[in-house]
Amino acid sequence: MEHDPAKLPEPATWYRKPAASEQHTSEAWLPHLPQSQKRLQHYVDQLAYQLAQSDSIQGQRIAISSFVELDESLSQTTPLGNQLAELLRTALPQHGIAVVEHKLTSQLWIGPQGDFALSRDTRLLARQLQMDAILTGTLISTERGMEVQARVVQLDAQTISSSASAFIPHLVLNQIRP
Repeated sequence: MEHDPAKLPEPATWYRKPAASEQHTSEAWLPHLPQSQKRLQHYVDQLAYQLAQSDSIQGQRIAISSFVELDESLSQTTPLGNQLAELLRTALPQHGIAVVEHKLTSQLWIGPQGDFALSRDTRLLARQLQMDAILTGTLISTERGMEVQARVVQLDAQTISSSASAFIPHLVLNQIRP
């Protein structure tokens, strides 16, 4: 598909000039693109609906991992990968799927900045996790956006019992902040 240069906006509208307070931040000179009417939650709801259509995950206790970039290590996540996992933790129970909160600590921590029950410090986490499956997924960057592949893997047989996919366009991705 060829682009007609006469129809492209002036370069000044592609990028915004950073404010004085942004001169040394990574947000300086971000592309100035139109906003999408859809939010990330829209695509998460699509994934949750697709995943919940499988009868085999009904009644299962599912933990959700961060989604990772599809590369040789499968160990790199992104703000999008973490946000997908977090949003799916709230979307799947709306479809009757039992989600295990694996970052739950064994106690409530009360402090001057708030009350906390979640942590990534393994020393603080509840010891026994009762789960039947793990929801995991990969992110594939394309020219137009991000391909998201999600799957529920049964721990006992290491088989995929449900899967879903979605495409998230750049207009939506540009609205995501870490």
